[in-house]
Amino acid sequence: MAWILFSLLLIPLLSLVIGFTFDNTREKPIFFTSIAGIAINFALLTLIGIRWLASGMDPIFVEGPVIFHSAETDIALDLYLDIFSLVYLFTATFIMGIVLVFSRTYVHREKGYKRFFNNLKFFYFGLVLVLIAGNLETLFMGWEVLGATSFFLIAFYRGRYLPVKNALKVVSLYRVADIALLLGIWVCHHYFGFSINFNDLEGWHRPQPHILSEGFYTFFIPFIFLLAAMVKSAQVPFSSWLPRAMEGPTTSSAVFYGSLSVHIGVFLLIRTAPFWEDNLLFQILIGAVGVLTAVVATITARVQSTIKTQIAYSSIAQIGIMFVEVALGWYIFALIHLVGNALLRSHQLMISPSVLSYRIHDQYFHFQRPAQPKVDGFWNKLKMSLFVWGILEFRLDSLMYRYLWMPLKKAGNALRFMDERKTYILALPPYLMGLYGVYHKELLPPGFMGILPELFGVFSLIFILKAFVERKSALNAWVLIIINQLYLSLAFGFNEAFDFGQVHIFLSGIFVAAGMGIWVINQLRKKGEVVTLNQFSGHAHEHPRLSFIFAIAALGLAGFPITPTFIGEDLMLGHVHENQFPLLMLVVLNLILDGLVIFRTYSRLFMGPHTKGYHEVAHRSS
Repeated sequence: MAWILFSLLLIPLLSLVIGFTFDNTREKPIFFTSIAGIAINFALLTLIGIRWLASGMDPIFVEGPVIFHSAETDIALDLYLDIFSLVYLFTATFIMGIVLVFSRTYVHREKGYKRFFNNLKFFYFGLVLVLIAGNLETLFMGWEVLGATSFFLIAFYRGRYLPVKNALKVVSLYRVADIALLLGIWVCHHYFGFSINFNDLEGWHRPQPHILSEGFYTFFIPFIFLLAAMVKSAQVPFSSWLPRAMEGPTTSSAVFYGSLSVHIGVFLLIRTAPFWEDNLLFQILIGAVGVLTAVVATITARVQSTIKTQIAYSSIAQIGIMFVEVALGWYIFALIHLVGNALLRSHQLMISPSVLSYRIHDQYFHFQRPAQPKVDGFWNKLKMSLFVWGILEFRLDSLMYRYLWMPLKKAGNALRFMDERKTYILALPPYLMGLYGVYHKELLPPGFMGILPELFGVFSLIFILKAFVERKSALNAWVLIIINQLYLSLAFGFNEAFDFGQVHIFLSGIFVAAGMGIWVINQLRKKGEVVTLNQFSGHAHEHPRLSFIFAIAALGLAGFPITPTFIGEDLMLGHVHENQFPLLMLVVLNLILDGLVIFRTYSRLFMGPHTKGYHEVAHRSS
């Protein structure tokens, strides 16, 4: 059975690699390679299902290769299959096959035909990895893949303004979910004292003696996973990103945001249920989130004027009900609900262009003037108020901007007095002194050592905030990100005496990705291109290869699982102690912001309308 489970991951990867070898104009080979991978996986799933039923339907756990081993932790590619992952996989593979067939015609002769199919295959690989992950580390790898493919699929029409802008909005919230999940892994390591797998969660009742407050951790651990699930499944107050994600092609919306990816939050709650299912207070919290989301999303869906937005909020409402079902312990019922909602929303989204055309045609010949709404009386006024709030989507989008991103922008703007020269003068001496001190800790006073991790954490935050509002130079923003990562490594290095090889693992991927990014920016300069961040430059139109290389560099710098930095983040975060919450918050803010700055830098350099006038430019509102 083990080889079949690993084949479920290898087949999409092999199909993706083969797809890269074709030119964009060779649509038939691109399509047949994609659909063949899905067909093979469906056959493998059928074989797994038959053998699983014959063996008594017990969960299957496969110990995979150990990616990294140390005295503190093991990072292994373990796999786990139970009824929830098997049913979700069948649903995902079936919908993916239908969407691929539909997309063959839908994106026919598009400039990004090959890019679209490759992104879908990469998304499918990430989804399979999440669903059959045997531990949190493996699940996080797939989780990161889902986030990256989300960004590229929403911004598929990268020559337009709004798709790119909304892709940045979505990835900014996805980054919060990513770091929440990483934080959940950190706190589980401290609580258990070892890396846990989903096959052995009884360790939840065996906390380590060094934990400060068991009661705090029994609520904090599931809350972190709930936060990640709420963001990924667009629950209130994070609901506004899902309609914005519909800027991508309708077929990607059908497979991604209507059916499969948006339900991952429900799956995460079921997978981590042993953490909270005996906690009545937390069950009430999950149910309250679901009920509030269902009410808000239902009101919003009923008054929206665009069909995709209506479907998006209808799906959010149903997922809110699934949260309630999960809170009640009805996991199988929630799974059935999940499958039904996924199939329905995929169907609705794929036929939405036709429905829209029919409705416009019908209104043209059978237009009826709407009746004048009654505004007198309490209930009519209440209905009108709910109508207005629904039209405004309960101002959830502006709420996120005002209370989540605006304070960070204000903090970054307070640093505008630092030009490039002052920034580098401020950055270099403290770093060199810190670099010397981290390798000669015996020379430092013991009392001084206690404040150095937070001090260098503050330094790293200053530089990433400066990069967050940088507009003049892409190279300067990129260098500030690198400085931020270097200072962050010092914060970890001063935290305790541990193997500096782990810091080197973290920095190895950083240096490679940083060098690639600097090389690409310099190549654009040599070609006479604009490399500022004041506006979207759209260089992917004329330099697609440089765009691809910079995308790889951006993912590597952000800690995507293609470089050792991904492992280094987990290792270094594990050395933040339970009583170091100021340092933990600094690290969390740094990790969130560096991802945002990296994606924003890539978007403004290579996406959006091209700066040169002879390229086709879409209207800003299109």
